[in-house]
Amino acid sequence: MKYQIPKYIDTIPKSDKVYRLIWRITSLFLFKPFSLPFFNGWRIFLLRIFGASIGKNCVIHASIDLPSPKNLKLGSFSALGPGVKFHFGKTIIGNKVTVSQRTYLCSATHETTSINTPFVSGTIVINDFAWVAAEAFIMTNVTIGEGAIVGARSAVFKDVDDWTIIGGNPAKFIKKRIVYDK
Repeated sequence: MKYQIPKYIDTIPKSDKVYRLIWRITSLFLFKPFSLPFFNGWRIFLLRIFGASIGKNCVIHASIDLPSPKNLKLGSFSALGPGVKFHFGKTIIGNKVTVSQRTYLCSATHETTSINTPFVSGTIVINDFAWVAAEAFIMTNVTIGEGAIVGARSAVFKDVDDWTIIGGNPAKFIKKRIVYDK
């Protein structure tokens, strides 16, 4: 079946593009160069100026790739490791959460039922006490349950239950997470 190629319709507002451009320039000169742990407070200050909601006692590495700080909500005592990549959609991260190095939080996608594949923004939610291990991929509109662990290099396309450990590509249930206080 032959299709006539329709004109592409850009669904991203110009104001959002300008905001992201200003953030990218600011990030290049005032965020990324300040990579020492001493500057963690400075990085959090800048993110808050650009609209991020960040709780107390968080650790955010300078090498994160965050195109739209206003779409980040980060709870207290949480950490974003080196090289964590975000997309343009919303990302909500709870308290005492670790997102390890080079994780990709893909909070946006494209509509596949249209020949134009327009941009579609979504939300990723990572609940309290969760750990997303190194180089994991989390797809848009996925919720990682409280206390869940996503294994290294896992690809997560579906919600993850509370207090479970998952891994693989696609990620599958491995076992329940049992926490012992010592």
